[in-house]
Amino acid sequence: MTIEWAALSPADLPAIADLARRCVAHDGGLQATASPSFLERRYAPGTAVGAFADGRLVACGAVRPVGDASAATGLVDPSHRGLGLGSGLLDRLIGQAGPVRLETESVTPQAHALFLSRGLRQTFAEDVYRRDLARPLPAVPLPPELEIEEWSRATEGAFYAAYSASFADRPGFPGWSREEWVGWLVDDEFLPDCSLVAREAGGAAGFVACAEGFLIQVGAVPGWRRRGLARALAAAALDRMRARGATEVFLDVNVNNPASAALFRGLGFEVIARRARYAREPTFGTG
Repeated sequence: MTIEWAALSPADLPAIADLARRCVAHDGGLQATASPSFLERRYAPGTAVGAFADGRLVACGAVRPVGDASAATGLVDPSHRGLGLGSGLLDRLIGQAGPVRLETESVTPQAHALFLSRGLRQTFAEDVYRRDLARPLPAVPLPPELEIEEWSRATEGAFYAAYSASFADRPGFPGWSREEWVGWLVDDEFLPDCSLVAREAGGAAGFVACAEGFLIQVGAVPGWRRRGLARALAAAALDRMRARGATEVFLDVNVNNPASAALFRGLGFEVIARRARYAREPTFGTG
């Protein structure tokens, strides 16, 4: 088998999408990561390279600028793994000058070992969960002493207060302003009628925010943790999403958040992939 490496252009995006779909089918993960719009954002802005076998794209990668650094991503056809394509592609990607961040939407144990062998360290990882809404949902009543409201302009401030209090003590909390958080959260796929905030006399108690096919965030303020509120809010949101016609729901849980992982496993979610980010270890001269 002869492998030919070549630079890729936007005209190659359909072939990249075909390769991405083969990888998702084999490795698991979100179908959206094989969509043309997702791949265009990662392969069009910088430089991209691909490996072809008999005219078919079997590996590809790209490096794009992100601030003062670069972000790299790559794919290898499941039927062509174990032939050195992954290591060859990785060496091409991290050979770029300057700091490089490696992104993968479905890391395998083999890929993880390869990344570590090249002096990369894992800086972030989260599991992707899926829930089949054809299966029965658990009956989890909301606390009767709380007032439950949907997202609206009038309740936006209560949602932000619940978000801030729920996640301020989590590692990596960005400290966004209300405007920044709302700008990140609300887009064309946001579901205001499935997003709920729980309030008591003393203020916000918890919230759940949803988009088409996704539970984006679920949180309870410290005083309401371990009392079933987050579970009840998530179950209520899932019920509303199913009533709208959704057949499946996805969410992401950081690997350093075992409490949330246990909550969603208890609601019937199953891990389908692990997303991860890696960074190049700094090297120091001996002069």
